[in-house]
Amino acid sequence: MPVYEYKALDARGKRIAGLIEADSPRQARMMLRSEGYYPVEIRSGAAEVQRAGTLRRLPFRRIWTRIRPQERAAFTRQLATLLGAGIPLVGALDAIIEQTSHRGFRRVLVDIREEVLGGHPLAEALSRHENLFSDLYVNMVHAGESSGALEAVLHRLADLLERNARLRNRIQSSLFYPITMLIIGVGVLVFLITYVVPIVTRLFEEAKQELPLPTVLLIGSSQLLIQWWWIILLGLVLGALILQRILSTPTGRLFWDRLKLRLPLMGSVYGRLIIARFSRTLGTLLQGGVPLTTALSIVQHVINNAFLGQHVERAIQEVNEGEDLTVPLAKSGAFPPMVIQMIAAGERSGELEEMLLKVAETYEDEVDNALTALTSLLEPLLILAMGCVVGFIVISILLPILEMSRLLG
Repeated sequence: MPVYEYKALDARGKRIAGLIEADSPRQARMMLRSEGYYPVEIRSGAAEVQRAGTLRRLPFRRIWTRIRPQERAAFTRQLATLLGAGIPLVGALDAIIEQTSHRGFRRVLVDIREEVLGGHPLAEALSRHENLFSDLYVNMVHAGESSGALEAVLHRLADLLERNARLRNRIQSSLFYPITMLIIGVGVLVFLITYVVPIVTRLFEEAKQELPLPTVLLIGSSQLLIQWWWIILLGLVLGALILQRILSTPTGRLFWDRLKLRLPLMGSVYGRLIIARFSRTLGTLLQGGVPLTTALSIVQHVINNAFLGQHVERAIQEVNEGEDLTVPLAKSGAFPPMVIQMIAAGERSGELEEMLLKVAETYEDEVDNALTALTSLLEPLLILAMGCVVGFIVISILLPILEMSRLLG
């Protein structure tokens, strides 16, 4: 039965919108009136599908259909719950579409529903929206459909998405205060150098006395920032574009990803985060019934690190040749000995998925603790740096004043 998107007024004159199934627009209007609504606009769901298809082809489709990880996780959990309650897949999608407020996401779900009604598997319908549903998501759904355990797979997938969202939120909340302090501090310094310093130093220039070196440096910095700010800004933009172009090449990406793992303080935290992501994703895929080599291929892209991705690619080749997973991982030297030992124990006991998830939990806890310690260290370091810069400005202004007072005295 066709799906129509409607806009209507209720008995109190409040505007409402939603989707309704009907044989024709006329029947849709009659159904709305029978429910006490006054229809304002009726549009065919086919237009929604066509718009969603056009949206997939746009170069900036990620902007137009941007969906928060929490919303994707909520959709997955709701779909698993409805399927577990015995509701057919199409009916479950209908129920979720009705309560989805995000217009872009609702259009995507209408498109998926129409694909499923047309006889396509859910995984194939999801794969048409690669900007919203990753290879990890699609492959797990495909494995669930093939094994007849779609509900269980969706619950595992929802667990993974919710854990990833919580970890992302913890990282963002830990870094929010230091980054905010840095931005405000830089803004205050720019204000002092471009507005306050020129007013004060103008008195020194009118006095025509020899200025100490700190004051000369401060005046030079102020004039440079005031007169050539546009060149500085243009240089920063060009530098960022050049850096982005370099990092988009395979060699540049490999160098940058290797450098991130070797950075002081942040490198160890980033490395643990990558190991946790590798273990969590691989364990969840194996639990969902995805073959090991296919799961490793997905993980290679999910970890988002070209350096470790190279080692995972070699591991895929050696596993295809009959080696255990621990052999290529141990050769790489990129995985800690504890991870190698736990994976080896999982392979011997036949509980590789459980061991990988335990590794993920351990390293996620370590990332959380490391971020807390790093944040507590960054705050005093930022305060100290700001104090040094402000102290330099104060000393540079006070030195000429003291010199003038000594001469007058």
